[in-house]
Amino acid sequence: MTRPADPAPSVSRRLLRLLLLPLALLLGIGVFFDYVSGSATIRAAYDRALHEMALAVAAHLRDADADGRIDADLPPQAVAVLRADSVDSIYFAVRAGDGHMISGDADLAAAVAGNHVEFGDARLHGQAIRFVTHPTMIGSTPVTVTIAETTRKRGTAIRSILASVVLTDIVQLAGTLLLVWLGVRYGVQPLRALGEQIAQRSARDLAPLDREQVPTEVRPLVHTLNALFETVRDSARAQQQFLADAAHQLRTPLTGIIAQLDLLAREAGGNGFAPRIHALHEGTRRLAHTANQLLALARSERSATTHDDFAVVDLEGVATDAVAQYLDRSLLARIDLGAETAPARALGSLWLLRELVGNLVDNALAYTPAGGRVTVRSGTDGALAFLEVEDDGPGIPRDMRAQVRERFRRLPGSPGNGCGLGLAIVDEIAHAHDATFVLAEGSEGRGTRARIEFRAV
Repeated sequence: MTRPADPAPSVSRRLLRLLLLPLALLLGIGVFFDYVSGSATIRAAYDRALHEMALAVAAHLRDADADGRIDADLPPQAVAVLRADSVDSIYFAVRAGDGHMISGDADLAAAVAGNHVEFGDARLHGQAIRFVTHPTMIGSTPVTVTIAETTRKRGTAIRSILASVVLTDIVQLAGTLLLVWLGVRYGVQPLRALGEQIAQRSARDLAPLDREQVPTEVRPLVHTLNALFETVRDSARAQQQFLADAAHQLRTPLTGIIAQLDLLAREAGGNGFAPRIHALHEGTRRLAHTANQLLALARSERSATTHDDFAVVDLEGVATDAVAQYLDRSLLARIDLGAETAPARALGSLWLLRELVGNLVDNALAYTPAGGRVTVRSGTDGALAFLEVEDDGPGIPRDMRAQVRERFRRLPGSPGNGCGLGLAIVDEIAHAHDATFVLAEGSEGRGTRARIEFRAV
């Protein structure tokens, strides 16, 4: 099973992919450092508040007697103010140097016993707390004041600053990506214009691309494409020249052989060689016709034609010239060959369009019986110009109309000795002109109507 082709890579998508990962990484690093910096600031602020409360408690301690007993001069109102907090629980403990409690919460003293750091974290009553220890001297007695609070306000503030930082950085990232996307889109616009310029061309338009309107980085590509176009043009011209020379070199001797066989047949009279000479004459004539058809087919292929050969062609003149060319043959065959023309013009190759109409008329005369009619038409139909050849012969069955366009394909039981290339040549020339080749019934329901539709000029 053949794997489907990968979609064409996009410069815009590739640049965005290359920029998105580094920007996302920078976002993550920025969020981390902003979080660390913001949480450190919040912790420092709350720690200063704790320390100030410890200083306030220490200011109320008094040396009560000469035995070194310390009195905590904290009235109930001061304790209520100290513990007043609608979110967190506040605890305090005042211990003497020997460790015995002077005032406050004994369970706090037990929770932080052995901690000699100024600020620390512990757990009390199943909750995380942040505490500060403040050693001081009351008279000659060392005293330690400990203040602690739960961390709900801290957690809420840190989460709030984290959300704010993440939201801000995400908005900045989105804005940066938008600017990058707009910049990339604007930057690749010349490439899009170049792509559209190439896409709008037909397969045979090999004119050089304009290098002035493309970025400096793309000019080597345009230069290479122009060199390729020039090579293809030279190759097509060489092929056309070779085919023209081959047609001339083949046609001349074959025409001479046929003329000599005509003379020999007349001189032979009624002797026994006349049938053989006649068969040789017919075979040579078919050979000349087939060779001309093969060369015409080769010259009409897309690879052998370019838009350099195209010009505005008068389709009415092409139609009337074809009638004049085949008039003698139609009189000998007793077929009414006529023209119904109207002015029409299309972009194309004059000699190819003459070949196209000539093959259609040749086919029509070959298949139309004596007493029949062949009509060549030209004109316009809306935005289309057309050439048309209609006959009242046997016609082409509907299921065979696609097959008769193939090379060396003839209808079964067809009269004459054609080689089956006439409609194949017409089909190739129509494709070379981006025209539409239609085979249908004649106007009276019999015969064949071959119509070629072009974009009108």
